[in-house]
Amino acid sequence: MSRMKKITIFTGIGLLSVVVIAIVAVNAFVIQRPVTTTPVIAEAKPYEWNKVKLGGNTLSSDGSEYFIWTKTGESNNWIIFFSGGGVSWDARSAAHPIKIMNFIKGGDTGNYFADIPFYMLTLLGGMMDTDKPDNPFHGWNVVYLPYSTGDFHIGNRAATYSREDGRTFTMRYNGRTNVRSSLDWIYANVAKPDKLLIAGESAGGFGSAFWAPEIASHYRDSEIFQYADSSFLKSDKWPQVMKQEWDSDFTATFGYEPEADIIRAAFRADGRLLPAGTVLLQAYSVYDEILIHFQNKINDYNGPRDQKLIKEWSEEMRQSVAALAATVPNYYYYLTDYGLNAENGTTPHTFSTRETFYQAEQDGVKLVKWLGDAVNQQKRYSVGSEFLGTTAPAQE
Repeated sequence: MSRMKKITIFTGIGLLSVVVIAIVAVNAFVIQRPVTTTPVIAEAKPYEWNKVKLGGNTLSSDGSEYFIWTKTGESNNWIIFFSGGGVSWDARSAAHPIKIMNFIKGGDTGNYFADIPFYMLTLLGGMMDTDKPDNPFHGWNVVYLPYSTGDFHIGNRAATYSREDGRTFTMRYNGRTNVRSSLDWIYANVAKPDKLLIAGESAGGFGSAFWAPEIASHYRDSEIFQYADSSFLKSDKWPQVMKQEWDSDFTATFGYEPEADIIRAAFRADGRLLPAGTVLLQAYSVYDEILIHFQNKINDYNGPRDQKLIKEWSEEMRQSVAALAATVPNYYYYLTDYGLNAENGTTPHTFSTRETFYQAEQDGVKLVKWLGDAVNQQKRYSVGSEFLGTTAPAQE
């Protein structure tokens, strides 16, 4: 057999293997799709996702369509949930979006979702399973804001970047327009909720904290809660990124200056900008593998992720939480090392839309109970105080 023929056969086998792996990966779960495209809440069937096309100037970062998902329940309580999905902070990071082929090939999966993944709904469990009886948000209504702009839901710029090979591409940091259009739809379709949870995970936790005061100002007569799950990335670059890369007009839009610890700045501001009585909540996995990975990348660290590095990130996060707990009224935290990997010293990332929402436990208190107590039972307390070396606030 000639050398060229062997190369051709092996190449064909390799490509076929990739295709088979991709098919298996996609069909390992049943792809969940929205039932219908409907802009009218009254027409939606309970507990079924519905796709809402917003039109106008809404776009994902690659120019594809942006939309939101809604799910009705059987109460007058609402969740407005900001999705996570990475971040882009410069030309180099923008040139490497998250793609399903990256998962198949292994290695670095990418930095952000450039569009809304077709399989995203399938991944939404946890507190999004509002038909689940043991979910504290059973029967609630949900508006889910996907995230496909790499800008913490706040950007307002179409940037022209060059790839490593010299080719140019357009990165649409369109988060602000997408959120404002989403909120216009929400305000037109959601009357006064009894309870309103403004929440998000990872990058969406930042977005939820940034936009919470504006949303709350529209629903001042509702009982309001703000919850950020796994949202800590500290970098001196944030003020510059938010101004130059994203053109977010941050201070004028949100009423305070961006800082290196941007989530602390947001929660500190929310403590004074949100209506009196608003309950502020944060949850963290104390050695979060994904947040450590991204903070290293943003701060241009290319060395090994050793125990020293993991400890440094964890200490910075815990200092941020301790400062908020000491100064912000109605602020409560949940810290846990649930799922600690003894081999590499890290813990998993996010809880809200995963089964760990029901499984994570610290000091005999499950995360799901902590959040349910805070929102539904008027029992507000912090969990995991041993990670701060302090005594948690007493339960109310």
